[in-house]
Amino acid sequence: MDRTQILILGIALLVCSVPAAVSAAAETIGGDQGYYAVHCNVDGAKVYFDNDLKGEITSGRLLVPVYVTGTPYKTISIEADGYETYTTSIVEYPAKGETVDINANLQQAPIGGDMGAYLVKCNVEGAKVYFDNDLKGEIANGELVVPVYVTGTPYKTISVEANGYETYTAPVTDVPAKSETVTITATLQQAPIGGDMGAFLVKSNVEGAKVAFDGEVKGEIKNGQLLVPVYVTGTPYKTVTVSAEGYAPQSVGISQYPAKGETVEIDTTLIPVTPTQSPLSPFAVLGALCICGAFLLLRREN
Repeated sequence: MDRTQILILGIALLVCSVPAAVSAAAETIGGDQGYYAVHCNVDGAKVYFDNDLKGEITSGRLLVPVYVTGTPYKTISIEADGYETYTTSIVEYPAKGETVDINANLQQAPIGGDMGAYLVKCNVEGAKVYFDNDLKGEIANGELVVPVYVTGTPYKTISVEANGYETYTAPVTDVPAKSETVTITATLQQAPIGGDMGAFLVKSNVEGAKVAFDGEVKGEIKNGQLLVPVYVTGTPYKTVTVSAEGYAPQSVGISQYPAKGETVEIDTTLIPVTPTQSPLSPFAVLGALCICGAFLLLRREN
């Protein structure tokens, strides 16, 4: 076997190995992606696909990308403190670029043992709830369950706060008995815009989207909007950017600035993004270059 035949044989072996390498790269790098949109009534609930943690529910939703050519998931489980775990079989699989919705409604776990609970109801989604300055969680779907030990030291005060609203504070007068739930209703009032302040009211179609002014995050969209107070005597902001996972961010130039006590509305509409194709594997490029080199070498020797 002469030198040319050995070279051709080596190239042939390399090219034969390229499809397997390209296939493996496609599975791990790009491939064809679809999505599961998991909707749940409890923010912060953990989402598992076949015992693989995929993330937590934020603003009622979690987007989970999956490879349509990969091994399909069989079950989904969602769990949160104070709620019974939700588990069900996955029977529908997304095609390339498709989104499959999964809706889960967690039920409160029965209060047992030496425990009772407070059920805090509030009109502002995402409001933070404190018992004696101890953060207990955030309002989701209008409420938050706070389990407590009936034999522990009773809480004295409750505070509920949210950006753009006056903080609600009240004494805790009722202590739940064993397996009992005491309801506390907190109605937040919008904070008055006064002094040398105005405000921007940013509206968006995506719950939980982050709002930034000149790159400074001001909060998240709740109930379709976010109120951002600003000093009218301060350096004016130039742009507002709204972004969310699975959507193309939108930046809007600020052309109108609020006067003292005035509110300027900014409307944004986020558009879902589609998955991009994976780049060409370097193994395929190398194989093509080797073949071209072999033909040039044979042509020169002939």
